[in-house]
Parts: sequence; structure tokens; C-alpha cells
Amino acid sequence: MWVQLENVGDNDISAVSIEFVPKYPFSIKPGDTTVKYPGTIRKNDKIIYKFSVHADKNAFVGTNKIEIGYRVDGSFTKKEFDIEVGSDVVDAKGTVRMDKYSLSPEVFMAGDTGTVALTLKNSATAYTIKIDGKDYSMNAQVQSAQLLGNEFIDVTSEPYYNPGIIGPGDSLELQYTIKVRDNTPDGTYFLDFALMGSARLYSLNLKIPIRVDSSSIETAISEKPIANAGKVILNIANTRANTLSAVTVIPSGNVTFEPAMYFIGTMEPDELFTVKFDLKSGNPDNLSFRLRFKNGNNWHESEAMSVALDGSKDTGSKSSSSSILIVLGILGAALIILVGFFVYMRRRRARSG
Repeated sequence: MWVQLENVGDNDISAVSIEFVPKYPFSIKPGDTTVKYPGTIRKNDKIIYKFSVHADKNAFVGTNKIEIGYRVDGSFTKKEFDIEVGSDVVDAKGTVRMDKYSLSPEVFMAGDTGTVALTLKNSATAYTIKIDGKDYSMNAQVQSAQLLGNEFIDVTSEPYYNPGIIGPGDSLELQYTIKVRDNTPDGTYFLDFALMGSARLYSLNLKIPIRVDSSSIETAISEKPIANAGKVILNIANTRANTLSAVTVIPSGNVTFEPAMYFIGTMEPDELFTVKFDLKSGNPDNLSFRLRFKNGNNWHESEAMSVALDGSKDTGSKSSSSSILIVLGILGAALIILVGFFVYMRRRRARSG
């Protein structure tokens, strides 16, 4: 039995001992000792000790209790742990390996709940193997399989106990439900997967990567919206690294939109959609658009994007009319001055004659 002792305090600790507490049906095997002395354990350090334990032949088959204690500066603390006692000796020699794993969703967002599916495979190619003249089964025995959470991700599924025997070349899929905690920073986090086989030699300890990325879908104006054009055209881009589903563009404002909402559906990574809304009636001064979508089975909604309609087309026509009037005014003034000049010259000649 391996026992880990960790100093989780803020200072080094000294005069430490770790003890196995003999209690039926367990005892220390001859030659081993019930007390280990690690001495000083520095801050955040971990120390692992092995105890050789014997279980009485009349022990209860099933879950029993085993006691481990530690002593610091004379103060003794004791803890109980569950330990399974079986009745059969397994001679299976099949080796289990991780064949593949899958995540749903592939990339999580903070607050998401999803599934981790682990596929185990027995890599043996024959049903028996002969060792020292004795035949052994190549079936793979799985006693337990557990996925462990961390400070950012919780595993809400219970461990698997005795999920079955995997024959040579066969596979077994184990599914676990996990939840990413709210406000988890973006990054890749590793969950520990611990599998206990028929013996320590045939066990697995692996790390399963979980990627967290809380970026949303990008929305941009496709064409500069004009007030009297009566339409808004948007570009919707999935900039995430995974597929999204049920993507819907939802408009809002004091105007009638057609369509009332735009359903895109599934969007692959880096996929771009162009959507158009016609403005039928109302006051189109304050328009906004938001996106609703599913990441796995988790609903998300983006922040609303405001769109201001440009009335420059109307302003431009008014500006042209004003320019024409100004030009006509200048021509008219020049004509009046020219006519007045001819009249003046004619009267002057008449006086001179």
C-alpha cells in the first residue's frame, strides 16, 4: 500500500512520522514496520511511503476500513480510507491501453458542462500466453477507473468499479461528466485518469487535456447600412476552434424585421455566413443584433451589437439642390450686372450726341 504525505502549510515542518494503524483484518507483513520517519518536509513537498500489508484469510469480502495516521510535534492525526477485499485471484495478463478519447464539446467555455469519453483497448492478440510452462489468460481485468477533477474543473460522475473484462482486441468506453467552473481562465487543463488493472503492473495513470476558450462568434457589418435602403447586411463568423450548433441572429429595435430572426444552424470553425434583414416599418434609429448558440449542450448568448443607419444619401441630395441654387443665383446676378452696364453705356452715348 502506497501512502502520500503532503505539506500543504505555509512553512516547513519537522519531527514528522507516518504510521500504519493495525486494525482487523489488516496487519503489517513480517519484516516491515508500522512507522516511517520522513523527518523534515518542506513547504508543498510530497513524500510517498510503502507499507506491506496482509489481509486476514477470513476478512470480509467487500469494502473495509484501513487507518493511517501522522504525528507532528507530538500531535497525532488519524484518517480512515476505504479498501476493497476480494475473493478471487485473477491470473489475467492482458494489457489495457488508451485507444482514444473524445470531448463534447471539443472546446469548453467557462461554466460549460460536457462529456469525456475514454476508449480502452486490450492490446493482446491471443487469448492465452504460456509463461514457465503455465497458460495465462490474456483477458484484461479492470478493477476501477476514475477521472479526477482539479481547482477549475469538477468531475461529477462516480468512478467505475469492476466495469468488466476486456477480451483480446476488444474495447470498452467509459464516459464521465465534467463541469468547468465559472470564471475559469482560458487555457488547457489536465485531468488525471487512474485505472486499476488486475495488478499494479497492468494499471494506467494518464492525463486528459481539457481546453477552455470563452471567445464568442464574431459579428460585423457587411455593407454600410443606408437609412432609405431599408436593409441591414451582417457577416457572422465562427472564430472558435470547434463546431457550434443552433446559431441564431436575433435583431431588436423599434422596427419590423424580416425575418424576425435568422436561424443559421450549425457553424464549423472559421465558417462565415452573410445574413440580411429587411426593415419594413417603424423607427430604425436604434438597432442591435445579438447571437444565441449552443456549445455542446450549453446555451450561450453574445453581447448585442448596435448598428447606426447612415442617412448620408438623403443629405447628399439636399446638398446637390443647394449647390444648383447657388450657381443659378450667381448667374442671375452676373446677368443683371451685365444688363445694367449696357443700359448705362447707351445713356452715356445719348448725352454725348
